[in-house]
Order: sequence, then C-alpha cells, then structure tokens
Amino acid sequence: MAIINFNYQALKSLESPDKRIEVFDERENGLGLRVTPGGTKTFFYRYRVNNKIRRYTIGQFDSVGVKDARNVVSRLRVMVLDGLDPQAERQKKKNINGLKTFSDLVEEFKEKYLPTLRENTQIEYNRIIDKELLPVFGKLPAVKITKHEIVEILDKKAYKDGSPTMANRIRSRLSRIFTFGMERGHVEVNPIQNVSTYKQGESKRHRYYSEEEIRKLWGFFEDWGEPTQSVLQMLLICGQRKTETMKMRWADIQGEVWTIPASLAKNKHPHDVPLSPMALEIIDRMKKINGKSEYVFASPQNKKAPLDSMSRVRQAIQNNTEVSDFRPHDLRRTVATYMAKLGIERTVLGKILNHKGLAGDGQVTAIYDRHSYMGGKA
Repeated sequence: MAIINFNYQALKSLESPDKRIEVFDERENGLGLRVTPGGTKTFFYRYRVNNKIRRYTIGQFDSVGVKDARNVVSRLRVMVLDGLDPQAERQKKKNINGLKTFSDLVEEFKEKYLPTLRENTQIEYNRIIDKELLPVFGKLPAVKITKHEIVEILDKKAYKDGSPTMANRIRSRLSRIFTFGMERGHVEVNPIQNVSTYKQGESKRHRYYSEEEIRKLWGFFEDWGEPTQSVLQMLLICGQRKTETMKMRWADIQGEVWTIPASLAKNKHPHDVPLSPMALEIIDRMKKINGKSEYVFASPQNKKAPLDSMSRVRQAIQNNTEVSDFRPHDLRRTVATYMAKLGIERTVLGKILNHKGLAGDGQVTAIYDRHSYMGGKA
C-alpha cells in the first residue's frame, strides 16, 4: 500500500498503471486515490464498520481538489465515530428524499444566502441564475452536474458568444452556489474546482477595489497562510508586480529600500522601492519564517525557491467573498488609483510603477490610473 503526501502535482504526475492501484494520503487517514489503467483517478474514503472495510467514493481528481477531498473525509470520519455507515446513509438519503435538483439548491441559495449580499450583487446573481444557469441545469440533480458539462457552457459563452468576461462571472456565481451546497450538505464537492478563468479579450482590464472591498480583502489575507498572506499584503502596500514581489530576495533589501534587479524587472531596468513601516513589519515577520532562505517569500514546499503561484488563494477569494472577480494584479492598479486620487501626478506615478518611458497621459499609466481627476488636480 503506497502512502504519499497528496498534492496537485504529485497526483497529476501519477502514470496509468498496468492494473488498478490505490494510493493513500499520509496526512488524512483513510483518504485514498484509485487509479485505473485508463488513467481515471478517483478519490475515496476507506473506513471500517462492524469489522468490515467499506469504501465511499468522493469524486474524480481534478473535478475534486485535494483540500475538498480531505474535508469530505473529515466529515465522514465523524459519522463513523458516531456509529454510522456513510455509504449506507448516502443510499438511504437517496432512497427516501430523492436527489435535490439544481433548481431546489438555487431556491435555497436565494432564500438563505443572497439576502446577505448587497442589493446590486443580488441583482447580478439573480440575472445570471435565471438567464444562464436554470435553463441548462435546473432539472438536473445537483450532485450529478459534472465538470465537463460546466466547461461546455462556459466555453460556449467565452468562445462562441465572444464573452469571456461573462463566462468568468457565470463560473464565479456557479462556484459560490456549489460551495453553499457543500456547506448545507446537499453536495459533497464543487465540480468547478480547477476550472480556469478565461483571459481572452480582457487585456485592458480597468478593475480596482473600493475601500470597503480593500477592508474585506485585507481581512481575508490575514486568514490565509504564509507566505501568501504577506505577498498579498505587500502587493497592496507597495504596488509592484506580482512576480517581482514573489521573487524578492534578502540580498535585494538594503535598509529601508528594496531594489528590484534589472534581470527581474519587466522593463529590464533596476527599480528602487522605498519600504514603508507597514512593509518593513512584513519583512521582519518573514525574516523569522524564511530568514535562512535566499527568498523572502520562499515556497513552503521548497525553501530554495520562491512562491510561484497564487491560483489557490485567487480562487478561494473569488468563491468565498463578494470580490468574485478578484485578481492579484488588480491590487497594483488599486494602489495607483488611490495615489492618483491623492494628487500624485502621472509622471511620478509612472516612476513608481516602473514603466519605461512614461510621461503625462501615457497609455499604460492611463490603464493603471483609474482616477478621473474630477477634483481639479491635474
């Protein structure tokens, strides 16, 4: 019996065997992955009831993430400790109550979750639910809706209809509905796990965050693990690029100045960034965690390399906050916008952003600076 640490890369790299195999997670007792010769990988929970080994199928890998699978096992283990058989309870529920349709799930979602949101957000949810989701999924059992069916709908909206932005909004709203369903015990997994957002046609994005959104995002950052928490906070404090920030080295910090080397800077010019007291607090905090690494924001999995991805936290924010279109890069635009609102002229703003050859109303500066100057400052 093979036991490994379940993570996305480890499970993705498992090759198709000659005959069916099972591997188990070293962190979550009983969580297993069944791999068939055809390459299908399915999470399951192995447990013992009345001295008999039982297996409870959770869902296919990629449609179900590792974190979600572990959460399901944690819930099922409580049932077993209470003397219940999860597999038998699942079948009993199907036989007695039938399967809750997507329409039923949405009705409960509208009743219990939507009232907690702002009025405009409720209107947007209702429009997408009634126009885009119910006509397609309404009569289907919620637990039977697959990742493949969802991707088909999103692809049609993004490519055939030429609206990737709307495809992303549908994806975000649908993911929130399934998360609600998991919280209420109606579904066990979110089939939108690992469905990427669409980027075509969105190159000139103008999104920045309101003061209320910034407060909510900051609170979410503080609940996330290191070093991702500190990277996100640093992006909002310093306004520099995500990759440049994630690859910050201790050697690049001298006193209260962080120098982004030319080899890393997008415009191939070194860039000095003064560090505010808040930024220095983060640096001090990371010194205690990653002081022996070359990188300030070293990867938790490999201290010899920097953090290289924010996809998990981006998806978590999109699915669990009102900022359903969150992107880390929008933090940089937000910083620039509020500096402009304070009256900082665009030439200086361009220097802060480290864009090559910016002056006056440069094209790139105009994208980042969303302040309209209606207050009389030029």
